[in-house]
This record gives sequence, C-alpha cells and structure tokens, in this order.
Amino acid sequence: MSKQMKSIVTQKGLVKLKCKLAEKVAQLNLLREEKAHAYTASGDGWHDNPGWTQLGQQEEMLAAEVNALQQRINNAVLFDPLKNGRDFVQIGCSVTFMMRKNDLKEVVQTFEIVGAGESDVKLKKIGYDSPLGKALCSMRVEELKEVELPFGKVHIKIKELIYE
Repeated sequence: MSKQMKSIVTQKGLVKLKCKLAEKVAQLNLLREEKAHAYTASGDGWHDNPGWTQLGQQEEMLAAEVNALQQRINNAVLFDPLKNGRDFVQIGCSVTFMMRKNDLKEVVQTFEIVGAGESDVKLKKIGYDSPLGKALCSMRVEELKEVELPFGKVHIKIKELIYE
C-alpha cells in the first residue's frame, strides 16, 4: 500500500472538506436506501433490474468520492499563519501585488493564498503550490522579484498583505 502525501490546508479549507464529506456521506446513505428499495420493489431482486444496477454504479462512484475526501482529511496538515509572523506572503493571507510582463502595462491583483485543493480562481484564491503561489510565498511588502510563470517572465512587487 502506498503512503499518502500530506497536504497543507487552512482551517477554513479543513472545515470545507469536512462539510463536503458530510454532504457526500448523506448522499451515499440516501442512495443506499433507494437501492435497497429498488431491490425489493422489483420482486426479482437484482436479476434483470436495470434501476438497481444503475444505482449500484452510482453508489460505487459516490463511495469512491467519500473515500477520497476522507483520505484528504486524514492527510491534511493544518497551517497556522500566526506561528510564522505576518510580514511575508504565506498561506492564509490575502496579498495585493503589481505584476508586469516586459514593457506591458502593470496589473494590480489581489489573491488569497490557500492550502492544497482549496484554490478557486473565480473567488480569487490560489494555492501555495501553484506557479504564482510559489512565486509569491515568502515575499515581503515592497519586495520586487522577477519570476518565470507558465505564460512567461514577469516582475512582481508586493503592495499589501492582509491577514483575517
């Protein structure tokens, strides 16, 4: 059996994972009840019972999702940004930065740095392990750095850090 890698998550991320797990377990329990009803309602058990078979396939997929979520929770390492101070970019902070590619216009963006599996670009959350997250982590306010990102070299300057 292979050893699972630990992943760093924030407190919010861990709570979100646990809520998602509880939701999936509830869905699985309802599905199992529905499957049991389909088994007895047909009068023929599982023979020639496509509804029961389809529910069984859904049960397998949902059980796999539950297992994967449980593994993520079991392998989560809770990150506490207060341990390391608040004067540099790390998991748990929102960072506002200026980014410029070559001689193009500067773009100012704000993202929250989050743990593994918590990223959501639409909500302005990027993982510490993403290319941009790696570039930002450990930078301090007013620090300027040239970094290589998937879309090319950029200059980044940290403008502000916010910890909730």
